[in-house]
Amino acid sequence: MSFMTAIASSLPIINLCRSCGVLYISAKKTTSMRKATVELVPNTSLTDLQGNFFEQVEYMELLQMLRVDFDTGIRLAICKLRLKEGCYIEDLHPPMGWEILEVLKVDGNDNICLVKGTISDKIRPMLKGFDLELVWDRPTYLSSEMAVYSVIGDQSNLKKFFERIKLLGDVKSISCQRADYMFCNALSCLTDKQRGVLIEAKKSGYYDYPRRINADQLAERLGIGKSATIEHLRKAEGRIISQIFSGY
Repeated sequence: MSFMTAIASSLPIINLCRSCGVLYISAKKTTSMRKATVELVPNTSLTDLQGNFFEQVEYMELLQMLRVDFDTGIRLAICKLRLKEGCYIEDLHPPMGWEILEVLKVDGNDNICLVKGTISDKIRPMLKGFDLELVWDRPTYLSSEMAVYSVIGDQSNLKKFFERIKLLGDVKSISCQRADYMFCNALSCLTDKQRGVLIEAKKSGYYDYPRRINADQLAERLGIGKSATIEHLRKAEGRIISQIFSGY
């Protein structure tokens, strides 16, 4: 089965109920396409490329990959840059080969940017190994301490991806799930504030065991009170659980 055939066979079917005229969506079941998320601690092959970038940036998150060309070494993506306090996007020094083409939106310390990256000739042979039949997905983000990569592909390409991702660092966890391509996600039921607080809590290690950050530290990082932080988290958790177990 080709890559595009596998994608097409996994897309939801849009049906029309003839009695009431209502459109509804049903999903085709597939076992060939999986979504994998890998968390790793970057090694020097990755951190050397970053320079002092993360002295100004807490993390860089991929929102949408627009182009990846391993032959020319060009990548084009929409990314969110979470700047550290006191840092400004115009003073940012991107890693060598990276260029911020345009700042699309600014919301506090969050900057949504159109970013172009050019892979150097030195590391292009290594990264050429990632020229696989994969779809780059979210969450994918990079910080000074952690890198998270999410891709969708078949078993053969995911296996190659797992082997080659070890070149970039010490793999801490790998999770896989079926790629169902439904046009919704667990966070769609949340308000913007609840979503932001919940994502920051996850990225900061609030849900790790043992926790890497407590409620007081998380509240300080968010710039809001501890009680408000806990309230946002509880409401977000309640909404997600209600959505997942809807009908039970």
